[in-house]
Amino acid sequence: MFDPYVSIQLQRDHPLPLYQQLYLQIKNTILSGQLENGQKLPPIRGLASRLGVNTVTVVQAFRCLEREGLVIARVGKGTFVSYPAEAAQTISASPGTAVPPEFTPDVPDNWQVPVPPEAVNFATLTPDAELFPVDDFQSIINQVLNRDRGEAFGYQESQGYYPLRCSVAAYLSQRGINYDAEAIQVISGAQQGIDIIARSLIVPGDRIFTESPTYTGALASFRSRGAQIQAIPLQADGIDLEALEKQLRIHHPKLMYVMTNFQNPTGICYSPQKQAALLDICRRWNVVLIEDDSFTELSYDGRERRALKEQDEDDRVIYIKSFSKILMPGLRLAFMLAPRHLLPQLMAAKHIADISTSGLLQRAFDLYLRQGLWKTHLDYMKKCYLERYRHILESMRRSFPPGVTFQEPEGGLCIWVQGRPGLSSNRLYEACLANQAVIAPGSHFYPDNSDSSFFRLSFAALSAQDISQGIPIIARQLKMSPNPGIDPRQRYSPLL
Repeated sequence: MFDPYVSIQLQRDHPLPLYQQLYLQIKNTILSGQLENGQKLPPIRGLASRLGVNTVTVVQAFRCLEREGLVIARVGKGTFVSYPAEAAQTISASPGTAVPPEFTPDVPDNWQVPVPPEAVNFATLTPDAELFPVDDFQSIINQVLNRDRGEAFGYQESQGYYPLRCSVAAYLSQRGINYDAEAIQVISGAQQGIDIIARSLIVPGDRIFTESPTYTGALASFRSRGAQIQAIPLQADGIDLEALEKQLRIHHPKLMYVMTNFQNPTGICYSPQKQAALLDICRRWNVVLIEDDSFTELSYDGRERRALKEQDEDDRVIYIKSFSKILMPGLRLAFMLAPRHLLPQLMAAKHIADISTSGLLQRAFDLYLRQGLWKTHLDYMKKCYLERYRHILESMRRSFPPGVTFQEPEGGLCIWVQGRPGLSSNRLYEACLANQAVIAPGSHFYPDNSDSSFFRLSFAALSAQDISQGIPIIARQLKMSPNPGIDPRQRYSPLL
């Protein structure tokens, strides 16, 4: 007779407590259909004895299952599966949806560093407030208030204001991404989108593949759900496919997170060949991709870049697109396209997170798109940032000492710099901060927070004058530094 508990293995050296390991393994057994609805679970004492743990461990695991609605405890009779087989098959066909009730998230204490008032801030990706289209947006908001009156301040449906979703669908179709409004989920910024995915699809112990280096906010969201991060190195034209396939032979990830155009922090763009190859690999290994797209439109070389989602023939890419990063970050406005079978889970998580994104801002941005103001502002931003991009590159070429190298990304808002071999960018960060310049050291962007000779410079918030003032400060610290060695024990959380 088949014993569904024979495969349970608890590891005392695992980062998850024993009861969480047991909870997850029994849950998977239920969702896979190995335990049928109404089937009785083993007695607590008997299972504890069999697994070599105390009874409290089993009690805690059973409570997690009960709170999630997977089992029901009947006094004097035992604990029974209370999950229909058809529901189990639906859930098991897609990533998991729950986190153990007692799970304590591992969230960084501080994502920011103090920035002195007079310091030149090369660390932030927040755009220069002088570039915000305040007058246009004020006019748009007044139009919305005159038209909609009090309705503009009510809750919208959690999926988002329907006319805005239609406008977004029309905008996407111009880029070759053809989805109707029903497939679009409005979210309060790209970070919320990543967090919603993590909350609804990741359970402790799941493995997530990411580029290395990658966006710190994504790493923090995945870690907050107890995920194990597997870093895949980047090459000049995108992720290292050989390293990816090597890891896929060892681990099967729940999700894979990528930024294919003007990647943060490196500025790398995937080549068309690498995009196609990545999709093919994920298709063969049945991997769900998260594509984070914030900067594709900020191209300075006149070339149009394609998103993975545009080529997603079998609906396996969760596509997150931020508008507020380029428009006005405080708007917290973005949207998400997800595979149809995952959308209900993500919509439910969005509702739990904040019910709905601001109705006033959704209505305003809908008009902003319909009246063509987004394109006008985007063209203006590209012109302004092209000038700053050229200026920072010129300043770096003129000021940085030999042995310091960087690639010209041809778009986006940041430049990834490599110091001399053995340089500690953590210590360089401290030296620059003491001299009124702020950089983002590379340790912030690697899953293990390891120190390196890499650091990120952003020109998002800086004028040409700021750049001319700040780059020589960094250059002096690079020249004055006695090539300090990397200290692997140091951990930093600098400004995003």
